This record gives sequence, structure tokens and C-alpha cells, in this order.
Amino acid sequence: MYDYNATRKPLILKEYGRNIQKLVEAMDAIEDKAERTLHAQSILKLMAILDANNKNSAENIQKRWDDLFIISDYTLDVDSPYPMPEKAILNKKMQRPSYTKEPIKFKNYGRNIERLIQKAVLTEEQEEQERMVIGIVKLMKNFSNEWNNDNVDCDTLLTNIKYLAGNKLTVDFEKLKAQNIFSTVHREKNRGTKTNRSAETRQKAS
Repeated sequence: MYDYNATRKPLILKEYGRNIQKLVEAMDAIEDKAERTLHAQSILKLMAILDANNKNSAENIQKRWDDLFIISDYTLDVDSPYPMPEKAILNKKMQRPSYTKEPIKFKNYGRNIERLIQKAVLTEEQEEQERMVIGIVKLMKNFSNEWNNDNVDCDTLLTNIKYLAGNKLTVDFEKLKAQNIFSTVHREKNRGTKTNRSAETRQKAS
């Protein structure tokens, strides 16, 4: 008679395969606890070979013992260095991670820019908040230059930042604009473009 999967017991832990499960099930027929423990240790060695990590750290060894108890449906009676795991805890459904459902206000900048701005809002030290805003503006200019090939003016960027921050930033934007801090990214990008063009011209001339 053929042994089809449809007639077999379902695999409890697929990563170890059906043969390991059969070996665990066969231990029920062993009456002597010491002998069962020896068989359990032999099965654990096979499980270590099948384990993708294949590391004998204390954490992995305990995990394999836990898996052995799980495969036996928590009925295994052996001398284990670790207590049998609680069935209720292991069978507890994992909770879905909470993802924010709030839409991104400016998709061209992404959600990380919004998070950086909110972090800047929570920064109480004035100089640190100023440094964060300067870095955010440079990032936004880079994103605009790389993805849209468009040099967005600083007034637009600062207006967007104020909006995303809910006008809660205490930075003096006019002072930063007067210092021409926000124009450095554009100059650096143009400098790199000119250097590349010069290299291409020299290569063609040679």
C-alpha cells in the first residue's frame, strides 16, 4: 500500500522533515526514560545538521530542544537541560506590526524626510535643530536634482519644511538664507558636472 502525504499526519515543523518527526513519534514506544533521553540526544544531532544556522550556541541548542518538544506535541518525557516550552505562548498568534496609514505629503521626498523634520521639531537645542534643518534641505535638494533633474529654489523647500513641521521649528530661516548655506549643494553638483564634462572633452581630444 502506498504511503501518500494525504494519509499522513501533517508535518509539525517542516524545516526538519518527516523523518525527524517519525523518529520522535517512535520514541513513544521506548519505556525507559534514560534510553528515551539518549534517543532524543541523537535526534538533536540530526536536527543540528538540518538546522540552517548549524551553530551550537546556547540559544540554538535551546531552540532545537524546544522544537523537539513541539514535534512531540508536548508529550516528550526526557531529561532535558531546558524546561518544556509553554504551549500557550508558542501558539500565540504574532501581532502584525503597526504601520502608519497616514499618506506621504510629498512623495518626491519620501516619508524619511518627514520623520527627520519631526525629529528636528522635537530637538530643543537651537544649534542642533539648525544643523538638522540645513542637512534636511541639502537632502531635499539632492533628491530633486537626482530624480527630477530640477534645481528647486530654497524658498519652496523651506515652505515645504515649515508645512511638514507644522510651523513648530524655531530656526531663523532668513538668517540661513542670507548666509547662502543652502546653495552649496547646487554648486557642488555643478562643479562635479563640469569636471565630468572636462574629462570627456580631454578624452575626445586624445
